[in-house]
Amino acid sequence: CGLEPNKIIKYKTILDEALASCVEKPRKCIIFQRRNVEVCDLVADLDIDWEDALYNADPHPCVPVESNHPLYILYTSGTTGQPKGVVRTTGGHLAALTWTMKTVYNMSDDDVWWTASDMGWVVGHSYMCYGPLCSGITSVMYEGKPDRTPHPGQYFRIIQEHKVNAMFTAPTALRVIK
Repeated sequence: CGLEPNKIIKYKTILDEALASCVEKPRKCIIFQRRNVEVCDLVADLDIDWEDALYNADPHPCVPVESNHPLYILYTSGTTGQPKGVVRTTGGHLAALTWTMKTVYNMSDDDVWWTASDMGWVVGHSYMCYGPLCSGITSVMYEGKPDRTPHPGQYFRIIQEHKVNAMFTAPTALRVIK
């Protein structure tokens, strides 16, 4: 489920409805249960509980890739309204993120960085995960919307509790805090 300020979004129901209309069906779906909020029913032979998969998984070594190996594909409509895939290469993207963390944001190993964004957005995974990880910088990851969940004071609590000394967020998020 998804957490919004005033409601719970039942993503599993939305997923099941979408899959019912698909011609091509996935072999498996990995489902992350928010056990402290709501546990959804899993579809037999399709759904895999994330915690069960994690607990029962065998360890695997990291897989080295070439620097020009695709890290991810970002789909953007641009000015045409038609989706176009933009490929970010592993080496180029990680080099750029490492450079910006150290040079643009002036971060060092003893700093605590917080990107108040969603992990699903390009800024989120780039500056919550990849940039700090490659730079050896501590990164705070917050699930939810700190500007409203459960209240706007979350920004201040997170900064104080984790001793954040640099952050990245959208101006629109800061406008909510009063």
